[in-house]
Amino acid sequence: MTFRDARHPFLVFASGKLTPRLRLWFLLVGCFVIVQTFDRLALLIWSGATKAGVGAGLASVVAYGLLEDAAIGLSMGLPFLVGLVLFRRWLGGKVLAVASHLLLLAMSVVLVFNEGAQILFWNEFDSRFNSIAVNYLMFPREVVGNIRESFPLGTLLPIVLVAGAALYLLTRRALVRALAAPPIRGERRTTLAVATVSVAFAAVVFATDFPSRYANRELAEIATNGLHSLIRAAVTNDEKYDGLYLTLSDDEALALVRDMTRIDASVVPLAPGKAAEPALWRRVENPGPAQKLNVVLVIEESFGSTYVDGLDNSRNESISPRLSALARDGVLFTNVYATGNRTVRGLEAILTSFPPIPGVSTARRSGSEGMNSLPFLLRQQGYRTGFLYGGLATFDNMGNYWSAIGFEKVWDQRDIADTGFTTIWGAADEYIFTEAIKRMDANATKGSPFFLGVLTVTNHRPYVYPDGRIDKPAKRKRKENSATYADWAFGDFIERASTHPWFKDTVFIFIGDHGPRVYGAATVPVPSYRVPLLFYAPAHLRAKRIETAGSSVDVAPTLLGLLGFTYDSPFFGVDLTRIPPDKGRVVMEHNYAIAMGTDGRVAAILPGKRTEGYDMKIGPHDLVPTPSADPELARRTAALTQTAHRLFYGGRYHELRAKTGP
Repeated sequence: MTFRDARHPFLVFASGKLTPRLRLWFLLVGCFVIVQTFDRLALLIWSGATKAGVGAGLASVVAYGLLEDAAIGLSMGLPFLVGLVLFRRWLGGKVLAVASHLLLLAMSVVLVFNEGAQILFWNEFDSRFNSIAVNYLMFPREVVGNIRESFPLGTLLPIVLVAGAALYLLTRRALVRALAAPPIRGERRTTLAVATVSVAFAAVVFATDFPSRYANRELAEIATNGLHSLIRAAVTNDEKYDGLYLTLSDDEALALVRDMTRIDASVVPLAPGKAAEPALWRRVENPGPAQKLNVVLVIEESFGSTYVDGLDNSRNESISPRLSALARDGVLFTNVYATGNRTVRGLEAILTSFPPIPGVSTARRSGSEGMNSLPFLLRQQGYRTGFLYGGLATFDNMGNYWSAIGFEKVWDQRDIADTGFTTIWGAADEYIFTEAIKRMDANATKGSPFFLGVLTVTNHRPYVYPDGRIDKPAKRKRKENSATYADWAFGDFIERASTHPWFKDTVFIFIGDHGPRVYGAATVPVPSYRVPLLFYAPAHLRAKRIETAGSSVDVAPTLLGLLGFTYDSPFFGVDLTRIPPDKGRVVMEHNYAIAMGTDGRVAAILPGKRTEGYDMKIGPHDLVPTPSADPELARRTAALTQTAHRLFYGGRYHELRAKTGP
């Protein structure tokens, strides 16, 4: 039986005598699977995951990876196959041929580029493409500029083009044969049948969500196809809570959260006449007269505790000598953890004392307008408020967010008089701080205290900075060098600020928005989220080192406690100076998992109402998986996340703006 006279296409398929167009399709799928497998093996070796997944575990990663790769390859190749079969009648032979060759070449180059991008993404985030990648795609200026400044594109792009061209040449002959083959009876029905089976196969593979069964996060990530994870992240970027996570009754959840937020002994329920106030609203009473000091909050880009001398810096070099020197005269919190690995997560936690909910930060969600926040509360106390960013405030919706949560003024790179040295992310730190001093000088003449937030940009890839500031060459583009420059710039800022009259009545806060990169096998790799938190006001704050575990959601309550304010608040955070050392807790998210932990235990809640448990030792120590999560800690993690989700979408975390005015 020949192709031309075949009346029963399934017999042709079963016989192994595939049509030229089906042969081309299977060849393309095979190439895709081979490239993806090479990528998976490379990541296994590079990440060292082979040490944690030998034998059957490692084999299952490769085996399931093959299934995901095949499912993605079959699905993505279908339009090409269908086009060759159906468009022959509507397009001329030459038009179809040119379009097909150009499409095949483009697909080959994109496939190679995708593999390179995945490796670079893994190097930065220890993960397949996730919501971070989706969010970055929304800001091509910054992303393309960052890539251009960070990597030798003059070398890498030709390699990608050559490899893509080689892949095209490998499959070109099969395309020529597919184009030259005459119409075959029943081919349309065969194509439809193959397409149906392929889609069904892909649906079954994706529905199993096999990688979620791995206790080792890195193995789960490697088992997943990168394109599948990107598509899934795009679809679920604004993740829901109900039906997906461990859920309690609303009353039970709220009671648990109230218990957690009142552990610092500084909070009491509102007076009986205010019993109707919603949710977490409470009065925070601090003894003694309030000190209306100026507040300067420096949120340092990607500055994790791994860079801090005396904390987690295990390198044979000093990275943060100036911060370490300032810490000797300040209040240093050594066990504070960021709530995520994106800047907007840090802003959300630090400025609104709001814990992470699944999906994107509230800074990126509709409905953040008027959230209870530190700037709104300080405005109640008579403060003038402003935020200064070294880059463009349009990135990640940050400018709109700062205005929405109470900052009266927002300045960005366009408002900095002297940018001096810039990258795609904005002005170098020293020039941001110069502008900050100018803004503080202007505010100091207006007779009221000011609250200025500052977000730096230098400590970020491409890791370049002005020459001559530190004894480490800028041209090496080394993250440790960039962190040392960030440390120098902050120390220089404090030194210059000390010559101004307002300095002695100003408290400076230094905190990393998140760590430099995520690492570790745990679903939520807690140790990599550790950041320094320093309060510096030598004339008003007695130097001390506080080891209590805390989170960036605790920054605002801790500041207000140090200032001695009594205030009404629904904040999720607590004053870290007033809680028993063994009662501290951390909270964070990673890839739709939410974790909460203490010095000893961590519980994570995940989609599918799953939970995971770990033993935890505060500091730079890996988490140790336990057979199951601590049930009470898992309930508290769910209570915190569920309540936050309810309050945000119910508009019940937005009362303070009404009390403050526009």
